[in-house]
Amino acid sequence: MSIPVAFRIALDTWASWVEKMIDTNRTHVFFRTYEPSHWSEQSHRLCNMSNIPISEAGGKDRSVFSDTILEAVKNLTVPITVLHITSMSALRSDAHVGKWNGNPSIPDCSHWCLPGVPDMWNEILLSYLLSLS
Repeated sequence: MSIPVAFRIALDTWASWVEKMIDTNRTHVFFRTYEPSHWSEQSHRLCNMSNIPISEAGGKDRSVFSDTILEAVKNLTVPITVLHITSMSALRSDAHVGKWNGNPSIPDCSHWCLPGVPDMWNEILLSYLLSLS
């Protein structure tokens, strides 16, 4: 089974649980899409490769996993707020989670190289939370 297929099965299981268990009078569900990978090849796995936003996303503004999330929540009766950060993060080469790439010696770029990317994700979430109150 491919990873995208397994991910979709997991999301469908999660969506079924949300439909059965979430009380919308008490709970609001948020789901963040995935940050894009900016690695071009093994030898270029460095975060200090740029200090300004990328001008072209080069296809990194799309993700099979983010598209799967959007598809999975589309027909739910429970409202899901999707924090779709994939396109926004595609323009920042530090907008990836390096710590989880299988080599712990490579830093988690989205938290250590430059401030901004996760901070912006948090600002988006905060704006949604404030609009609910």
